[in-house]
Amino acid sequence: MPRKTAWCFAVVSIAVLCAAPQPGKQDRTWKPYTNPQWGYCVSYPSHWLKGDAFEGAGIYVETGLKRYSKPLGEIDVGVVPTEVESAVATPSSLVENLEIHFEGLKKFERAEGIQVLEKREMQIAGNSALFTKDRYYDPQDRATWVEEIIFTHHKGALYRLELECRDDQLERFEPVFDTFVSTFRFDCS
Repeated sequence: MPRKTAWCFAVVSIAVLCAAPQPGKQDRTWKPYTNPQWGYCVSYPSHWLKGDAFEGAGIYVETGLKRYSKPLGEIDVGVVPTEVESAVATPSSLVENLEIHFEGLKKFERAEGIQVLEKREMQIAGNSALFTKDRYYDPQDRATWVEEIIFTHHKGALYRLELECRDDQLERFEPVFDTFVSTFRFDCS
């Protein structure tokens, strides 16, 4: 009888290990980043390709199935001053910023059939934030993509943290984005 119990335990253990999503090799080790211009810091997967974005105000990291394969997912942070003198009206609410994002997505990405899957208020690094999750079809790629975006204001600037990945890769990239967001801090310099 003990032999049967041990065998059942082994089968159940293997089933549990196989069911739990395991991070990909390039998703396991993390590296810190501090933005010299805005002073925020965040950690990102160290084996992903990293680049500067938003004229030095941001960072993006991307990866595919392997490090140098076609990107299937990207995470970025962007910062835009909201207290700039401008002839154009600056959006004052996080919802207005979301609407501007969707307009840009339709125009520049040629996104079709945008569906908002989730929209809620949250906190990030002690600040009020707006989280949204949407799905859209990209006719150029002939693929469906998912975005998770967090908008927040801090000291006269709009911060946007974003995950964009192929819909069929969400199970892999969503936990990475959650970790990325959990490491984000303001005023790290």
